[in-house]
Amino acid sequence: MIIFYIKGELFVRYQLGARERERLLESLPLTDEQRDFLIHHVKRGKKTIFANIMAKDKGIVLPGQTTNEEIEQLLDEWILDDYIDNGFVNPETRCECGRPLRYQYIVRHKTTNEKRRFGIDHFEEHTNISSTIIKDILKGFHTIDYELDELLVKISENWSLSEVVPYLPNEFKLSEGIKQYIDNDIPLLDRQIELLKKEIRLFVNQPQRLIDIVPSNVEKSLERQENDQISFDFGIDDSIHEVATTLDNNNVQINLGLTLEDQIFQFVQEGISSARVICELLIKHEQVFSVRYITGKPKIFVRVCQYLDSLVDQGIIKNREILGTDDRIYNI
Repeated sequence: MIIFYIKGELFVRYQLGARERERLLESLPLTDEQRDFLIHHVKRGKKTIFANIMAKDKGIVLPGQTTNEEIEQLLDEWILDDYIDNGFVNPETRCECGRPLRYQYIVRHKTTNEKRRFGIDHFEEHTNISSTIIKDILKGFHTIDYELDELLVKISENWSLSEVVPYLPNEFKLSEGIKQYIDNDIPLLDRQIELLKKEIRLFVNQPQRLIDIVPSNVEKSLERQENDQISFDFGIDDSIHEVATTLDNNNVQINLGLTLEDQIFQFVQEGISSARVICELLIKHEQVFSVRYITGKPKIFVRVCQYLDSLVDQGIIKNREILGTDDRIYNI
């Protein structure tokens, strides 16, 4: 564990060596469920890192809570199909070059369905992904390893949620991601603790109304013209997809056609729960233009949320989770 300060604020990095990580995994009194959860955390995390960086290379910036399954809907090239940790160098698990591996990465090209199997050192050689992207991917993989270190250290120290979050308001609903950790008796990561504290503050300060998803004043001031009205054409077919955006007294009004609304609802029915991902899918399939705020958020995001909220009000969609101003999650 490395402790350091930035501008007087305490930060902790949990960084174990490979042997210490293995020792804790073997020595801690973990249940089978906890061990499986930790292994799945690493596998899921590395797949999400890979997908996020490939999406970012295409100019798509998504909130950290977006699942790798949803991100992969936006990709047409390489995705990380699987990650295998044998626990030892296994002659049955080899790199494309023939070398036996302990850790094997299996990538699949979504368009051609071609699969490649290799060790961490041969990413660039076997995928033709640029060295810059590979560097970011490997850096992200190390972050996931550090998260595993953090969880192992906290388990060894008998971490308790009540010590870091002493107050959970009545009727406060934990996000599904955080709930999975608590249900499996796994400590929360520091980043999850900060997110939980933020969600609690928002809940306490605004218990009776939805959190405003209108773009920030900074974004609006950059977009505003003298008459406080801006029009954008988000679609390919003007008669169906013309979208008028009016910024007036901090309100946003956008009109969608029936074709877009049907497509949005279809995405939800197919299991796409993130409003941000739905926006990116509309852009990918050229149903709306890629017009964005300076944060990278598509401008269609507000209207997509408004339409999905209307389905919640009608009882068609039963669940809604608000992730601050970054995203909203909807489920049938």
